[in-house]
Amino acid sequence: MVVPKIDVNFINPFVEGAIETFKVTCSFIARPGKPFIRGQGPTIPIDIAAIIALKSAVFNGTISICFPKSVFLTIMGNMLDEKYIEITPDLEDGASELLNIIFGLGKKVLNLKGYAIEKAIPSILLGKDVLKRSSSMAPTIILPFEGDMGPFQIEISTDDGLIP
Repeated sequence: MVVPKIDVNFINPFVEGAIETFKVTCSFIARPGKPFIRGQGPTIPIDIAAIIALKSAVFNGTISICFPKSVFLTIMGNMLDEKYIEITPDLEDGASELLNIIFGLGKKVLNLKGYAIEKAIPSILLGKDVLKRSSSMAPTIILPFEGDMGPFQIEISTDDGLIP
């Protein structure tokens, strides 16, 4: 197994994008934890994940945002000023939109550095054991976040296991 090199210059735009997105969009302070390789740090239950393909002349991979159900429902409830007890198709769009904003903010910074990341549309994975179904064969960098609403994480993987 290739052990990925974690380049903070690549992951920081996504961390900063997540902090800004949750602060502005959700009135939620997301505190980043220490990044780690999947399997080498704590795990959280993942019930919903939005995923986007990372495509560039330099690399290919994915970025995803992953939530436990209770955290996701609380965040969506705060965003939409409603109380939710189940993840509906309309709420699924909220996960896609959050990732889309984070992806856009990170892509903007990285493209100024020459990464040439292409536009992409998010898709949703939903249900128990989402983490097992969404796992790439390549090692994955986990960017954990914590806040008053609970934990969530962003995952980044590339086809060759190396974060540029």
